[in-house]
Amino acid sequence: MPEPGVKEAIASVLGDGSLSRQSKVARLRQLEADALAKQRGGTEGLAPDRPDDGEELRAIERALMSLGETAVDQGPASL
Repeated sequence: MPEPGVKEAIASVLGDGSLSRQSKVARLRQLEADALAKQRGGTEGLAPDRPDDGEELRAIERALMSLGETAVDQGPASL
């Protein structure tokens, strides 16, 4: 289950009619970068490894795909 703040942030971005598509993508990319940083920190022992980190990234990826974008490569080399 994604962190509560992430799920609401995604819904807020997608539902904001005053934002252009480009602005929505930029905000979602920032959420994606933050989620990747948290995941990376967990693999480096900087924060507790949370099993739902992947869910946050998948939720953000789905939101980006709904706007016609692709997610950043999340393979092992990106961690």
